[in-house]
Order: sequence, then structure tokens, then C-alpha cells
Amino acid sequence: MAGTVVFDLDGTLADTSSDLIAAANACFRARGLEALLDPVADALIAFHGGRAMLRAGYGRIGPGHLLPPGAEDEDFPRLLENYAGAIAVHTRLYEGVEAALDELARDGFRLTVCTNKPEALAEALLRELGVRDRFAALVGADTLPVRKPDPRPYRAAKRSRT
Repeated sequence: MAGTVVFDLDGTLADTSSDLIAAANACFRARGLEALLDPVADALIAFHGGRAMLRAGYGRIGPGHLLPPGAEDEDFPRLLENYAGAIAVHTRLYEGVEAALDELARDGFRLTVCTNKPEALAEALLRELGVRDRFAALVGADTLPVRKPDPRPYRAAKRSRT
């Protein structure tokens, strides 16, 4: 074997931003607000995680709308639930990803994923995209007690034989 290639998921293998933003906007609408994030203009915010999207949206609330203390903590599980229910509506692999995976596998590389997306959601997304079987291992945000940028998830993805 030539070695191991460890991929990130969101923003590397797949453009997940629109589905992530839709999940955040569902949280805002549940609070009686409008969709506060734009799927195109705010795409990069989505790659910073669910809490970053919620904070960005809350920051756009006009005067007269007060959020209760702890709104982010209340909405984060809802965001994950919304996302799980519509995980691959707009998400697509980036152009060339499948060809690159094929070539790396042909050259003898072992392919794995290390992501800050919760493991169950990453599993579901890779399956929906039809590529889960290409990866020998998957380490998610909750696989270990630490997450990226700590190096231990990367090391686990590199060593894992699942």
C-alpha cells in the first residue's frame, strides 16, 4: 500500500453549505424570524460549523427581536436535527472528487475521512452521496473526546482499520 490519504468532508469532498444553511434558517424560522442566512453569500460561514451559522444569523436580528439567554444552546440540537432530516438535498461532491478517489485507490492509497461533522451525520451523508464504501475509516467530531484541530482525530483516521 502506498499510504493513507485523509480527507476533510465539508468544503473538501462535498459542498454541503446550502443544506447546512437551510438547517440554520429552519431554526430561525422556528423562532418567528426570517431566513437570516443566504445559501450563496453565506456559504463560507457554513464551513465554520453550526454554532458559527447560528451566531452569524443572530447577529443580523434587527432591533425589537430579543433572543432568550441560551438560544444558541437551544438551537444547536435543532439545527443538527433539521440537517439530519435533509442532509443531501443540495449537497454534491465537488467536480473531480470521484475521479481523484478512483485514481488514489488505483495507486494503492488507503482513503479515510476526518471531519468535525458528528460521526453519524458524516456516515449518513457519505452514504447518501454514494461514496462511503470508498473510505476505510471515518472519524467524526464525536468519535474521540477531542476534535480538529487537535491532531488526535487525524492520527486516528490515519491508523484506523474500520
